[in-house]
Amino acid sequence: MDSLFRFLKKIYFQIIFIALEVVALILAIGGDAKRNSVFCTSANFVTGRIYNAAWTYVRYFNLREENAVLMEQLSNVRRKSENFYVSDTATFRNQTDSLGKLKYRFITASVLKNSINQRNNFMTLDVGEKQGVRPDMAVVSATGAVGIVVNTSENFSLAISLLNNKVGISAKLKNSNFYGKLNWSGEDYHTAILHEIPNHVTLQVGDTVVTSGYSAIFPPGIPVAVIESFVRNSDDNFYSIKVKFTTDLKCLASVFVIENLMQEEQYQLEEQASKFVQ
Repeated sequence: MDSLFRFLKKIYFQIIFIALEVVALILAIGGDAKRNSVFCTSANFVTGRIYNAAWTYVRYFNLREENAVLMEQLSNVRRKSENFYVSDTATFRNQTDSLGKLKYRFITASVLKNSINQRNNFMTLDVGEKQGVRPDMAVVSATGAVGIVVNTSENFSLAISLLNNKVGISAKLKNSNFYGKLNWSGEDYHTAILHEIPNHVTLQVGDTVVTSGYSAIFPPGIPVAVIESFVRNSDDNFYSIKVKFTTDLKCLASVFVIENLMQEEQYQLEEQASKFVQ
């Protein structure tokens, strides 16, 4: 079947050209105006059917190729993330990880709308409740974290972008595990600020910042940014660190929505723990 798809993809334009040549020949031979009108209508119908059929095959084949690329990109993200066990939605019920317990699953999605120029930016995705999406799910691209789902409808979802003054995620230095809070500064859509890193920690420009895993939303180890510059603050013993996002948030097209299958259990336990400190 794949061979057929490849063949049709190669001869797609030739098929349309031949169909149009046949139409032109029929019209040239026929001298009767009424007959020509009938031929023209029929030819248009046939040509349209051929065009639609060929285009359907081409689009289907391209979609399969795109999905293969997305799967490879997800594998790259997984390889960079420790304890990141995932399953495709379609086969989720039948799969377990090597430890016998599945921790995350993912849903592929397309970005329908995305803003970067507001103080609080959002993105609209083409998956919703029917596909298993709900609020508090992570949204990541092939190159890093990009947002969090905040609202859903039956077939769509709204995600708050990392380019939002109201969102901050727990992030850590990949090479030392010191963690802090990462917030967008509200200025350049390429950069953000990482707070709460002690100034005795050794830093270098280019160091990778990843998700800490301390929240129940993002898996640990997902790339977020790299250090662009930093300054020691003598007054509070913490760095002021400017980081550059690993993902160009202006060019989002395909993303993954990630569900933490143990999120509810974690929330319940943390809610119980909060009662002891009140």
